[in-house]
Amino acid sequence: MSRAEETMITWDPTTQFDSETHSKTALSTFLRAEPSRIHSHSHLDPETQLLDSQDASSYASDASSIARFPDFHFNLHSLTTLSALRRRASKVNVLLVVLEVDGPDLITIKKGADAGKQIYVLKMILGDEDGAVCRLTAWRDVAEMWGGVGQAVGIKRGDIVHLENVFATCDPDSPVALTASPHLKSKAEICYRSMPRPSFPEDRRLRPDLRLGFSDAAVRRVAAVVAWFEKMAGLNVLT
Repeated sequence: MSRAEETMITWDPTTQFDSETHSKTALSTFLRAEPSRIHSHSHLDPETQLLDSQDASSYASDASSIARFPDFHFNLHSLTTLSALRRRASKVNVLLVVLEVDGPDLITIKKGADAGKQIYVLKMILGDEDGAVCRLTAWRDVAEMWGGVGQAVGIKRGDIVHLENVFATCDPDSPVALTASPHLKSKAEICYRSMPRPSFPEDRRLRPDLRLGFSDAAVRRVAAVVAWFEKMAGLNVLT
């Protein structure tokens, strides 16, 4: 990351909190972390059958006859790029890669009707394939779910994520700031895990073979973000 980008990775004090209460039973609506469909190689199209088996092995499950197809649940035309956000506060949908994760942390609300109540807060730095960078703060149940509290799956560094219903604010002298909360009905979909954890075999289901759906424009967009991050981070570039 360049020196200019490093100077942007700082957190301004946040003074506002969402006052909405939200049922824990609705947590699963905030994060979708199974973006692939499992299919036997015997059902692949003839063109797909030509994939080199050694190259495809990194995207397959433990059974060599199983492939994971990308199955993303977003409309490409609904996405906004970070560079397109200019001084206008608005609710947006974005496709970004997670560069840094801070939290989730429990904090105590000091003022208002919820004074004394503890809630979760999660902060992230994200970027896109154009090299633009933003910062995001998630609150309450959204922060708890996206941060993986009490569960194996949560958003990690290197994840390509589709964020829906996040509030963007822009300042000419600062990177774009995104806010996510239950009040906004913010949702996240982990499209691809660029940095799977060796001790978590289930991370493999978050690495669908993007080549198997490359005719789809949404899959190509995800692949472009994957390639940018892997090159920037010095990882093996997706083939």
